[in-house]
Amino acid sequence: MAKIFVDGTEYEVDEKKNLIDALKDKGVEIPHFCYHSKLSVVGMCRICLIEIEGVPKFQAACNTPIKDGMKINAFGEKIVKAREGVMEFLLINHPLDCPVCDKAGECRLQNYSFSLGHETTRYKEEKRNIPQEKIGTNLLINHNRCILCYRCVRFDREVVGVNDLEMLARGNDTIIAYTPPETSGEKSTYLNHNYQGALADICPVGALLNENTLFQSRVWWYESHESHCHGCSTLCKVTTNVKNNALYRYMPAQNPHADGFFICDYGRFSGKNFSENRLLHYAEAGAKTTSKQVLPALADKIASARSILVIGGGTESCDDVDQIAASINEWRAAGKQVKWDFRSSRNAFSKGNDHYDFLLSGDLRPNAKYLRDKGATELKDFDALQSEIRNADLVVVIGELSAPYAYHMNATSENHAHVAGLEIANAVEDTELFGSLESAAAWIKTALFTTHHDSATLRAALAIPMLAFPERAGRFVDKTGATKTTNSVLKPVQGLESPGQILVRLKTAARPTAGASA
Repeated sequence: MAKIFVDGTEYEVDEKKNLIDALKDKGVEIPHFCYHSKLSVVGMCRICLIEIEGVPKFQAACNTPIKDGMKINAFGEKIVKAREGVMEFLLINHPLDCPVCDKAGECRLQNYSFSLGHETTRYKEEKRNIPQEKIGTNLLINHNRCILCYRCVRFDREVVGVNDLEMLARGNDTIIAYTPPETSGEKSTYLNHNYQGALADICPVGALLNENTLFQSRVWWYESHESHCHGCSTLCKVTTNVKNNALYRYMPAQNPHADGFFICDYGRFSGKNFSENRLLHYAEAGAKTTSKQVLPALADKIASARSILVIGGGTESCDDVDQIAASINEWRAAGKQVKWDFRSSRNAFSKGNDHYDFLLSGDLRPNAKYLRDKGATELKDFDALQSEIRNADLVVVIGELSAPYAYHMNATSENHAHVAGLEIANAVEDTELFGSLESAAAWIKTALFTTHHDSATLRAALAIPMLAFPERAGRFVDKTGATKTTNSVLKPVQGLESPGQILVRLKTAARPTAGASA
């Protein structure tokens, strides 16, 4: 630890940290645009200027090593005036777009303009006017807003590991441009990795925008809560943005130093599927009915079945998985042959504990680790799953034909997530599990626990609506074995229950009445 003085106040800080981060830990916020804790230091924006005793010229705080006893002038009159000059320079070409900009309300430039900017501009020349450009499958760049902080270029190179953004031209003509890498002799039209949402996040001024959330909401209209992402077994800590009881997007956690700075597009943008085309009634052979008909019918099917295949459970909380496991154990105790596997696609069997990129796990179910620990991996491969579907007397599917797990609505639209090595189904009919049930003519013996009203619901012998991931709080185990608790961020329709709760009701429905024969 080192003792430093900032505007006459003594602070004890970690000398191994960057000065900006070390002072932020003590509640002192040095203005900055280009600096980011997870990126290399370039000192391009100059808004973090400070004065150091004994050093004749102003220094960039982001590039200043901490030394014991150093005395810093961070908010004195000369420094504030210097920052005001930097702000005036940065705003020369910046349009007055705050009323229509998606970044408004979470924009550093907007905040610093209020504290360091002038009410009027002295710039009388013509501002540059470069047309907005699409540079990614889900990414637009507004060149007129860009302050050339170089964050996006560094993020792609240093975090994602691709070299597809670059600063082109010189002087007033300088822009950030997509420079497509050549793959097999061909150049891709747009940037298409799984972190385009993160690029929009780290842009401090609203120059980078995601198309699939463009003009959909003001950030102050969202109800925000902390929870975890549903997208895979990494279970990233996130802030949920909810409006009109719909989950619009995830944002990185409010404490990124502890919980991570970045989240992937696969989880970030697919949460809105939870609020679309929901199944809100029980169904038998595609016809709308009630639990009084469906639960006894399911109990009868279980009672008469000699072999049962249970597919799924990885979307559910630990408590629900425990209840599912308890029911399976009861069925086995009754002499039934039961196979249980939470994996429902070839990728799920082959990727397993692997990963698609530095965040997205190969297990695309939030509670996959807990299911593995429970032994819900009883089948060797996808071919074995297909064989069991053909041979079992009863197939119980839990969450594996629901969006956004089995498929992403409108996934064929180019502005949805793009994950290398993963083909995202656009509809339930495109999933491998749906195709297997269809080819085996197994719908007549399928009981489907699901959240969505789709072709699978219409085909299944019994369809049972259930709570979706963001509609309930629960414990989950991430890929490292750490227990994480999600929060309920959406208000469910009254009467919806989790699969575990439904199975408890099923026992009640199946229990013989007093005096009746079993």
